[in-house]
Amino acid sequence: MDDIFLLMTWFSQAKTTEQKRFIVAGQYLGFILILIISFIGALGTLLIPKAWIGLLGFIPIYFGIQSLISLSQKRKEHSIRFIWLIKTATVTFANGVDNIGVYIPFFSANSLWKIIMIVFIFLVLVAVLCFAANTLVHQPLIAQTLERNGHIIVPLVLIGLGIFILVKHDTFSYVFNL
Repeated sequence: MDDIFLLMTWFSQAKTTEQKRFIVAGQYLGFILILIISFIGALGTLLIPKAWIGLLGFIPIYFGIQSLISLSQKRKEHSIRFIWLIKTATVTFANGVDNIGVYIPFFSANSLWKIIMIVFIFLVLVAVLCFAANTLVHQPLIAQTLERNGHIIVPLVLIGLGIFILVKHDTFSYVFNL
């Protein structure tokens, strides 16, 4: 649910088809990174403490604060062509990295053929998720709400998501107990 909400807010802010393509590409890139790390982990080569994974919560916090600052400075991000790809990929990765803990045992319990089928299904479902988010953005009530308040909603959701990731992985107590 959190992915579809983030995608909806980004699609509502995208003004061109090119920006929407970068959002979709970023969603795929972030998710593929999660799958690659999960596959490597299933092979037994990835041993990252849970609290370190929580440090990825700083990524959406950074983007949220950056969005709030650019609001006050009235700067436009249109000058950076790939901003949609970078933001979407990094936030998708940071938001979904906790899935690695589920995917690793899931992948290690299946044959290579089954893993390939599962990954294919996941990638098809990413397209469905992007399509659904883009379609929902064009519903009148959602479109009006995001049009009026999206510039405030997006940074707050990103900051909230980052804090949630940090808390969920118990990163604060890990860092302060060192």
